[in-house]
Amino acid sequence: MRTATVFVCITAIVHEAAAFTHPSLVRHSFLHKAASFNAHSEESSDQSAFHGISSHELRHMKDAKVRKSEPLQSSKSFVSGDDLQSLRREVLSLNKERQKLLTANSDPHRVAELEQAIWQAQQVDAEYVYYISQLRAEKAEEEGDLKRAQQHRKQAKRARSELPQFNLDGLWVGRYGNHGFEMINVTYAGDTMIAYKVTDNDNVPSGEVSFTVDLSPNPKTIRGETPLLEPIELNHDAAEQWGLKYLPRFTGRGQVARKGFRHAQWVEGQLILVKKYFSFAWLPIGHQVFFGRPSAELTLKMLRESRSKRFADESSRAFLARCWEETAYIEDDMDVTDGIFKSHDQSFYYDQVGCFE
Repeated sequence: MRTATVFVCITAIVHEAAAFTHPSLVRHSFLHKAASFNAHSEESSDQSAFHGISSHELRHMKDAKVRKSEPLQSSKSFVSGDDLQSLRREVLSLNKERQKLLTANSDPHRVAELEQAIWQAQQVDAEYVYYISQLRAEKAEEEGDLKRAQQHRKQAKRARSELPQFNLDGLWVGRYGNHGFEMINVTYAGDTMIAYKVTDNDNVPSGEVSFTVDLSPNPKTIRGETPLLEPIELNHDAAEQWGLKYLPRFTGRGQVARKGFRHAQWVEGQLILVKKYFSFAWLPIGHQVFFGRPSAELTLKMLRESRSKRFADESSRAFLARCWEETAYIEDDMDVTDGIFKSHDQSFYYDQVGCFE
């Protein structure tokens, strides 16, 4: 495992998150207090000139907004967070006992009990239900039972909606090293997460893919085995500050290039979920970016800056127009009378409390 060379200490991530927090509140934030980690086809269906935000993706974002605003009627059906990791460890333990009994060809009654216990535990694991429901839907379609297939598809969709890795649609902001703060737009193509650059830098310009992540259900997890990529386990102090012990992660690929988008190539990467935030690590170069939701004001400022720097030709202006359309969706969600946005001094745009809301 390459965690020692890949994952920066949590204080580095803390500094990224703190950059979005009002200075007067930093000392009170759990982000400021967290200690350290326990050292233990990339294209979407839209092929427009700029892939940052397409009209199709805007509709998808709008649907995601509606979905998130609806009562979470199914949220009690599945476990999440540390409870989910504990459940999977219990399933792993039960499955190991089952395998030993099967190898020894003994106690079939106990084997049946273990299989029943494993099955019951997996019914509250949304990733398992998502995977199995898709398989059942495909089988029903092959058998010509479209009604049953539709029921399984509906169950798969419900389970998927409970998985945090599939609820990251939309705009995010992170600090790309010396390039400063940059904005990405997250969309999905099947079980692949795609992060498009919305703002520019000298290496990877706007409209290009910053990174992709394979979010397909893990076969080993489904079978009750130890996954190839286990969650990051935080030490006691960090776990207390973050409010959770395990950080789920997923394999991906990050794009890197020389200045002028020359010699672009894909390198191994990992997505790490940190409650309502996430980070992505470009493993070979030891680079990690922590992302949070931008406020409406930060979004507008960054888009204005992008327009003034680069957006001159017709296709670029069309891309910018779509970005502005997305900000309208964001502004619909924001209550500007709640005290989040207090300053119109542009020097404070990156420090306001709303920058991660």
